[in-house]
Amino acid sequence: MDYFIPLPGTTAPSFASSTLVLPQPSLSSVAQLACDLLVHNCALELVGYLGVRDYVPAVGGRDALPGSDGGGETDSEGLSLGTEVYTNSSRSLTLVLPRAPVIRARKAHHLDAMHRFVAAGGFRDVLVVAGVDAAMRGDEALNAPTPLRHLIPSSSSSSTASSPLFTALQSLAPPYSSPSPSPTSLPSLPHAGLTRSLLSSLSAPSSPAPAPAPRIAALLAYTAEGPSAPLAHELATSLARVLELPLLPGGGWTEPLSWERGLMGVELERDGAGREMFS
Repeated sequence: MDYFIPLPGTTAPSFASSTLVLPQPSLSSVAQLACDLLVHNCALELVGYLGVRDYVPAVGGRDALPGSDGGGETDSEGLSLGTEVYTNSSRSLTLVLPRAPVIRARKAHHLDAMHRFVAAGGFRDVLVVAGVDAAMRGDEALNAPTPLRHLIPSSSSSSTASSPLFTALQSLAPPYSSPSPSPTSLPSLPHAGLTRSLLSSLSAPSSPAPAPAPRIAALLAYTAEGPSAPLAHELATSLARVLELPLLPGGGWTEPLSWERGLMGVELERDGAGREMFS
């Protein structure tokens, strides 16, 4: 079974020169939520599935934005799997949205397979998105006007000047600062899931080396457990800007139906509903 599986009846699209966005299951799921907003509000198209053997099995009804009558739209029919791949119409953006974490025993395979997928895909830039523990911020970060930070591994730092994405990323958020064992290693990323391991894997040289190798960076959001929708909206807006996606009039986002009916949705906030779920 190939690591990337196109939709039945279709062929795998070309990812050459595309920007790859990789939200990671991490603290408060803020990265996944922000990219979920991009999928539903920026006309991204489902083209296939990635690494279905590596993620915790998950399946559900296909999500949609609320219709004018309060119900789902007609294109919500069908099933949604744990890890889906979306692109925009011009194929300049590819987004891999995982809705489940990687199986611990499959971690090494996942990192190796993702490295080979990125190297073979011909991607121009790779942007990893994750939440990190806000409790670990220093005084400088506590006083900063934004919870967002960028991180560029040393292997990509020399090529950032030629990347409009990375230039926009550096203008958007200050650099992530955390004690690092050496200038060439990555800093600690508390509660960011596999983000640090993934960045390290993607930054390693490939054999045979692609020409040219994609540039790697991360956009991190200081967050904590609890309601994360407001930060997800802020992160989605920032991602749309650096990825040059069209923003909705007024800069707002419409949340898909699952945000209301899911585990932490408003339907569970009514009296007694929480006890039904958690007692």
